[in-house]
Amino acid sequence: MTRRQVAPEHWRPEQKLKRLHTKIAFDSERIYFRFRWTQPNPGGWLHDMLVYRDGKWTQFANPSPWVGEGDTPEHTGFYEDRVSFLLDDGSVKGFEEFGGWLTVHTGMRSMPSEVPEAAVRSHDHFGADGLDKTDIRKFIPQACTGDWWENDWRTVRSEAELEELKQNGVFLDLPMWRAHRSNPKGYGTDHHVLDYRHGDQGRNTYTTQEWDPEDGPEYMWDPDVVDGGALDYHEIREGNFPDQQDGTYALEMEDAVPFDPDVAEREGAMIPRRPLREPYGSAADWRGTGVWNDGEWIVEMWRDLQTDHPTDTKQLERGETYTWTPAVHHGAGKRWHWVAYPYKLGLGIEPDYTGEQHAHGTTELIAEEFTGDEPNWDEISTYTVPLVFPGVMDWTALTSDHSRAEAIRNAEITMWELYEKDPASFLE
Repeated sequence: MTRRQVAPEHWRPEQKLKRLHTKIAFDSERIYFRFRWTQPNPGGWLHDMLVYRDGKWTQFANPSPWVGEGDTPEHTGFYEDRVSFLLDDGSVKGFEEFGGWLTVHTGMRSMPSEVPEAAVRSHDHFGADGLDKTDIRKFIPQACTGDWWENDWRTVRSEAELEELKQNGVFLDLPMWRAHRSNPKGYGTDHHVLDYRHGDQGRNTYTTQEWDPEDGPEYMWDPDVVDGGALDYHEIREGNFPDQQDGTYALEMEDAVPFDPDVAEREGAMIPRRPLREPYGSAADWRGTGVWNDGEWIVEMWRDLQTDHPTDTKQLERGETYTWTPAVHHGAGKRWHWVAYPYKLGLGIEPDYTGEQHAHGTTELIAEEFTGDEPNWDEISTYTVPLVFPGVMDWTALTSDHSRAEAIRNAEITMWELYEKDPASFLE
């Protein structure tokens, strides 16, 4: 049955508040995170599929079948579940107070003010002669000229100035665990935010195969791995998902063969658009593994405290304090996620954070030191971090239209104080 389409900017999750149960541990070499959160909808390990339907290949990227408000939208996609966080060592002014809201601006993709592709393509820095992008994504205001809080994407600093900021650590670390695009390889993906949300140096866990509605994709599964070279969309749409732990649902390059329409071109044939590969370099700093079971994700992520790439990864040390803010993503891309206010994270020490007075729980987290080969999670404290759906509130509005804009510009107030008591009050 065909149902009405709902524009992405109008999608709203039924659940406005999530709770992310978090444990953090470290030893002399590595830091470890363990995340647990409820997600009753199965199939969050499937992502961005090419489906043969009505005589042509179609990209099914979003929304997932459980995304929508009111009347369910026509199903047009699969989008993986993810957990991510922003991390800073004090180098980015305003992040301690405002967390992820510092990175969201007028003109970004998926915002009502989204910059048209033509305007991005014609820009000296973001366009074809620069980064070669088609949209504007997360950035920090320090990447733009003017006062520290000013954030017009059209006034981005020169390449030389941006490189100097990177050398001085003025960027945000952004690792992410992806249920489809990284978990089968045992890794996360690693990014950093300055003028854009950049991938770290090296190669991440996935690539993108070319495809054409008439000719189909470049690759399919080896029929010895998946019968007929493709999954069956109709089976999966009925809820018969490949097992997340033992089934085949990700197309790994070692299992891929050139697409053969005589084998895999049939109604409902489904092949991932994003084949997986072995990562390397700074992009492969984070290892990760996650399991969905009975409506709940449990994800572990870990990396070395010190890495070989300090210009895109925050270096960590025992006895130091960092600002940390996590997010959980579900069922769609872009702003379809739940985010936390900023927290202070101490490695083996108790941090001090001025935002604590309006939190129901602590805003000061301690990564606990352990001995042995890996953390004994039963002995590590659990922090329950509330996450809210952020809507379309952005840094531009906070620093210009908000009733406390002057205090925000002076970094004299935190997100906790702006909305007081419980993060859920942000939604009122």
